Amino acid sequence: MTRVRSVAACLAIAVVAAACATSAAPAVPIPSGGNQAAPAARASPTTPSLPSATPAALSPTVAEIARLRARVTADATDADAQRDLGFALVQRVRETADPSLYAPALVAFEAALRPQPDDAAALVGVASIQLGKHEFADGLATARKAIGISPSLVAAHAAEVDALVELGRYDEADVAAGVMFGLRSDLSTLARISYLAELRGRLPAALIAMRQAAASPGLAPENTAYVDALLGNLLVYGGDPGGAARAYESALAIVPDHAPSLAGEGRLAVGAGRLDDAIDHFGRAAAIVPLPEYVVALGDAQAAVGRDDDAAKSYDLARAEIQLFRAAGVVVDVDLALLEADHGDPEVALSYAQAAYAATPTIRAADAVAWALHRLGRDREAAMSSREALRLGSIDPILRYHAGSIAAALGDEVAARRDLEMALATDPGFSATGAAEARRLLASLAG
Repeated sequence: MTRVRSVAACLAIAVVAAACATSAAPAVPIPSGGNQAAPAARASPTTPSLPSATPAALSPTVAEIARLRARVTADATDADAQRDLGFALVQRVRETADPSLYAPALVAFEAALRPQPDDAAALVGVASIQLGKHEFADGLATARKAIGISPSLVAAHAAEVDALVELGRYDEADVAAGVMFGLRSDLSTLARISYLAELRGRLPAALIAMRQAAASPGLAPENTAYVDALLGNLLVYGGDPGGAARAYESALAIVPDHAPSLAGEGRLAVGAGRLDDAIDHFGRAAAIVPLPEYVVALGDAQAAVGRDDDAAKSYDLARAEIQLFRAAGVVVDVDLALLEADHGDPEVALSYAQAAYAATPTIRAADAVAWALHRLGRDREAAMSSREALRLGSIDPILRYHAGSIAAALGDEVAARRDLEMALATDPGFSATGAAEARRLLASLAG
């Protein structure tokens, strides 16, 4: 039931706002709810074949990269072209979920910085790559270097906020977001403010900020679609599946192959008990952007309808994808921990989770530790980590489902009922298998 839900990790590859783009470099939107890293290469003949990002070939970013590569081939000292090429390649990572593009993007940004070491925008580009690879401490240092050079550059402050969130330094992230908001109230700022409110369980505030983000003028089509998808996710949490469906439909009307919105529709289908529809939606999303999040959701839906062989193949595919991310230099310990805890070896899961928490003590890393310990039957220890995961007051259904399961194992029926009911009320489609298990546990509780 792995579901990557870290905005900042996803923001990491799309942190460069329009303020950083020059020439015809594409503005990069503000995503949420998923790690946008993906395979650096095709799987070997011994691993499941990986889906390709089908609509990406139609992207104007392809032509933009070709144009900029021609410019830097003609003149490698053209710092502006190198910087724009870096931005275009980072955008292409977003479109294709292919982190192998980080390497040439970094080369381009470094080429831009050689003649212009104080180019704050190029430094933000470097930070976006570091954050995309989950090198959060390095990303924070680079972002702050850019802020030192250009204090009013909003994209540099965005990178700082993202890094602080992913390092588990939430109070500092709140302060940094306030500084960012003082500079400009736009999509980039409002999306981060919304997520910080969501992390603390402040759903009304998160919805207000996201609605304001959606009303930002002059958004590129993909930006509009992504904000609609984010708004849809929050509307689900707010108990408005109809509003969420309309938000996803709006996004898909703008970008017909918008994977986050297809996945959102998949979760709505799970919540409504339409598992065949969910399988279709998750399968389409995974074919468009090959993220483990979508593949695991597909496997869960397949398992829930008894298609165990298909589910096993989906989980194997997700494992292969995550291993390829690691080969590309992306740190994915939390993702591996959750996948192993649910569908592999809990001892291995615990080692990944503990490594993740040691490096980045976030609420999600704490949750991964708790879930691995629970799978090992070490529920008293798991409860301590689960309390750490909920310390901000998150309503995230996966965190609440995990907490409720641990409480049930310890015989704490009051806490178990509270958290399991919250998980299902927040998003009954958070996982086809997890939601079914939550309902089973609730039915088993006395009174």
